[in-house]
Amino acid sequence: MRSAFALPFVVLLPLLAACAPTTPLFVAQVTTGEVAEYKQLKNKRMTAAVEDEGDLLTYSAQAIRDNKSAEAEQLYLTGYDNTRYSPEVRAIALYQIGLIYMSRFNDQRDDTKALQYFERIDREFPGTQAAAHGDARILVIRQRAKDPVQKNARELLAEWKPQYNLDLNKPSLDPDMTLLSRRAVLKDRVSEAAQLYLLGANDPAIPPDIREKALYQLGLMYMAPDNPHADRDQAIAYLRRQLAEYPNGDLADKAARHLDQALNQNSRRN
Repeated sequence: MRSAFALPFVVLLPLLAACAPTTPLFVAQVTTGEVAEYKQLKNKRMTAAVEDEGDLLTYSAQAIRDNKSAEAEQLYLTGYDNTRYSPEVRAIALYQIGLIYMSRFNDQRDDTKALQYFERIDREFPGTQAAAHGDARILVIRQRAKDPVQKNARELLAEWKPQYNLDLNKPSLDPDMTLLSRRAVLKDRVSEAAQLYLLGANDPAIPPDIREKALYQLGLMYMAPDNPHADRDQAIAYLRRQLAEYPNGDLADKAARHLDQALNQNSRRN
């Protein structure tokens, strides 16, 4: 499965979420009730982590869910080590590692390690978006270190209640939308997610099929009815760009159908 991420760019991970490794359940000596409880805990953990930290990418949230922090760390580091990627992209790889280790719902939480990665971004990639976001997380880590009561992930999960406005399986969301896109639309953070996708769409070091997928996700987000700032013109522009740059791509037919839908909606309004 590792070979599926031979070019581990942080934006291709949510685009290839189906390929992300998961932890199998070894159920030989547990009862059915314990298995069901374990499954519920894992699903709850991922949702809680996503709600608590909106910048987590799909693969990062899955790593927290599956206790795969170290594996995710190594995978992101291979992206960081690839000097063909832009400083922004390489910085985001370090940023995601920091987010994984600082997650309050991660059984493998390590605030010291998270702090080291955020400070590393400041040293190696000052002025990047990731550096600015990392500085904010540094303040969070230092502040919570002063808290006299330090609850572990299981204790926090026992008290956690889901937000009413984050139904990631909402029927109105396009089935092709990634977790990153879904969360961005529901949490009104499309502009931030768009920055990530554009890093992928505009970086020539990224494989063409991934650049195509990034443009497709941009189109889906901006035409999503649940997007408080839906922008049909933006959606049309990204879908047209996708079809112009990748006319024979795997997503060309889907992009064409969505483009027709967006154009027809505009025509009805006029």
